[in-house]
Amino acid sequence: MALQFKKICWSVTLFLILNPIISVLMLVLYLVFSDSYTLTQIISVSAFGLFFAVLTNLSITMGYHRLFAHKSFEAHPVLEWILLFISSGAFQGSALKWSSDHRIHHKYEDTEKDPYSIKKGFWYAHIGWMMTHKAVSLPISAPDLEKNKLIKFQHDYYLYCAIAVGYAMPLLIGWILGNAFLGIVIAGGLRIFLTQQSTFFVNSLSHTLGKTPYCLDKTAKDSLIVAFLTHGEGYHNFHHKFQFDYRNGIRWYHWDPTKWTIQLAALAGLAKKLKTVQFSEILKARLEVEAIKLKKSNLRTSAMYNEKLEVLSAKIVEAQAKFEKLKKEYSAAKDQKVIELRAEIELMNVEIDSMMRKWKILIRSAQAMG
Repeated sequence: MALQFKKICWSVTLFLILNPIISVLMLVLYLVFSDSYTLTQIISVSAFGLFFAVLTNLSITMGYHRLFAHKSFEAHPVLEWILLFISSGAFQGSALKWSSDHRIHHKYEDTEKDPYSIKKGFWYAHIGWMMTHKAVSLPISAPDLEKNKLIKFQHDYYLYCAIAVGYAMPLLIGWILGNAFLGIVIAGGLRIFLTQQSTFFVNSLSHTLGKTPYCLDKTAKDSLIVAFLTHGEGYHNFHHKFQFDYRNGIRWYHWDPTKWTIQLAALAGLAKKLKTVQFSEILKARLEVEAIKLKKSNLRTSAMYNEKLEVLSAKIVEAQAKFEKLKKEYSAAKDQKVIELRAEIELMNVEIDSMMRKWKILIRSAQAMG
């Protein structure tokens, strides 16, 4: 028992446990026994707290995760500063430490070396791993980030930044709105707890709930529900298969506020070189997974369709790659060439649709026979 206690990092553990308990207790006691607040103050402070929670979450998903950990786009120093400043108030550690840990997670996913492997249990992946000295003391291995002066400054003075943004700012805004106490409790403590849980769901729920359309050998899953809870991070199977893509939700209608924010930043000139995976590669992964799932569920009939599916899959991926190439040529073409390329693109689109319909028919036929 004594050995187990020695493994616990008490500073982190006590904060994770006591922050929400004290915040809720203080809020309830204040609302019950005090008459120095108004309904308008509660609504206005809560509205700010919600707004600040969205900003805090986006600073983690857009900044810590997609920008710093995965380098999926490049940001203007002004945007980097904004993201580092706001993210400090999330109380999730510095960008340098967070990103280094996350890179280790991707490198050793689902193995013993994975800092928050879901195979060690839901609770461990969600929050338990952070309560151990082993996780807190993981060596930082991100030389590219250590060269960034803004990231290094935030890391060196993280605790001061976290307190200033996480508690002092809500206190100040609450005072401006007429009630400093509600500011520090609602927009401070409770907001920190809720935004932390949102991020923690990426490590736990995203590896538990959902589907695996792009890769079967990873525990990461795609889930619309988790996407809503995590600002778009719920399309996690895609992310672990194509981790350097700035998107998690690849369709325009996929719920991915982080992707939309990056796109807006690009339009404003604050982000550039947004990395994406060619759709032909995404399509190839999806078709491979569908074929493997069919083989596993219909061993008796899969042999009959396996060769046909392999040949058709190769043709679809080849056609999609050609389609993407034609679109690039079209965007740079002029005069008569534009008309010719447009006709080729339309024909290629029809061909791909036809092959995809044939693919679905083959899959359904194999499933029916099984």
